[in-house]
Amino acid sequence: MTKENTKSIADDGPYSGSFYGLAEDNANHGIFSSILKRKKRQQDKLSEDVKKRCGRVESYKSCCDRLHQALMYMLVENAVTSKQLVTGARTEPHYRYAGQYLKTYEIIANQGRDKTKYESLEPAIKALLTLDSEHEKKVRKQLENLKPLTKFIGEDYWEYVRLKKVYAESVDGYDEAVVLQNKGKTEDAETAATNAQTWMNDCRTKLMDFITVSISQQKAKHADCVLKFRDESVSYHKIMADSITTPEPAEGKSVVKTLKQ
Repeated sequence: MTKENTKSIADDGPYSGSFYGLAEDNANHGIFSSILKRKKRQQDKLSEDVKKRCGRVESYKSCCDRLHQALMYMLVENAVTSKQLVTGARTEPHYRYAGQYLKTYEIIANQGRDKTKYESLEPAIKALLTLDSEHEKKVRKQLENLKPLTKFIGEDYWEYVRLKKVYAESVDGYDEAVVLQNKGKTEDAETAATNAQTWMNDCRTKLMDFITVSISQQKAKHADCVLKFRDESVSYHKIMADSITTPEPAEGKSVVKTLKQ
């Protein structure tokens, strides 16, 4: 399905850069590209508690990516369109196209030489256009329901990556200041080492606080929004079923065909 065959129902969203994936998988993403250039030994300088918590964040991000991608596919059941939902709400136009086709077909059929009076296609047309409208509403509402999870994947995680990068750089800066201090025990070197240590501790605190407040403490909201997605899906399918009316059988006839003996 090409982009032209999808129905856009919203302007592009805020997630035009990296969204799915971890920082190490997005080497070309501007402010994160230097992360891959840092040698592994520099990452090993991070304190053990920081490395453990960062490892849990990375694992959680991977799980959220897979879950979010699966839910996006459930919304539109199209692999290409589902990947575009992070930049704008889109729906597949199958119901709308089918309804428009039947409407055009009925007009042409009534203008032909065949004067036979056929049963009106209006009920089918109405049902198809209703399905299209309800599907559009569903996509909008489900994207709104998933906002907490979407925000973590597209915003909070990448802010965490930025803070982690700054902290890693502050560790490098402190190590360099200590080396210079050991080479020449001057007052300037002592001051530089003290300032570097203060900066490193501040960066570590900001990183750990962000992980706690903006990620760990938000996991309940992430779970709740997925449950809302589930409840809305159940409600949507009920609406879809109610939108399709079963034709009344003609007098003395059944709409159910019996099998031949």
